[in-house]
Amino acid sequence: MEKVIMLTVLSIIALTVMPVFAVYDLGNPEAIIEEKCLTEWGHNPRMQAACIEQQQKILEKSRSALLDPRLKTEDVSLMRENCARDWPDDFRQRVLCENQQIRAFQKLLAPPPRDVTLKDYSAATASCSKEWPDDFRRRAHCLEAQLAEMRRHHELNGEEPKFYGR
Repeated sequence: MEKVIMLTVLSIIALTVMPVFAVYDLGNPEAIIEEKCLTEWGHNPRMQAACIEQQQKILEKSRSALLDPRLKTEDVSLMRENCARDWPDDFRQRVLCENQQIRAFQKLLAPPPRDVTLKDYSAATASCSKEWPDDFRRRAHCLEAQLAEMRRHHELNGEEPKFYGR
């Protein structure tokens, strides 16, 4: 009886821990897709097949997508790992996450806004890079928020805007 209880407890623990390991198993996305679709649509074979087909199309599209050449290899790896962690079994959401990260990266590389001094822009960029070293989307949002706060501060103090590049 004790063996049965112990095996049951170990089985429950294994079932709750195993999906965590599968999240980081990026080497076999097809298995992740099949498991997700089986879990969601096990009762409906047609929907299960449609789910698998949809997820595989998205996966293939993401594999063939061209990345911004300015992205470093380590940044791409980190971005993909973060999106895979956030969306372990949904490749549509994972691709959306990656695209949002890439757009934010591109936004961060854009020239500073003309209505912000280079000093203010550099300070905000450094602060946000330190706060969000591995998330371009949050870093870009942080930068926008800090620049907006700097603009409000200058406006409230009656300061004339200092323009970048002038």
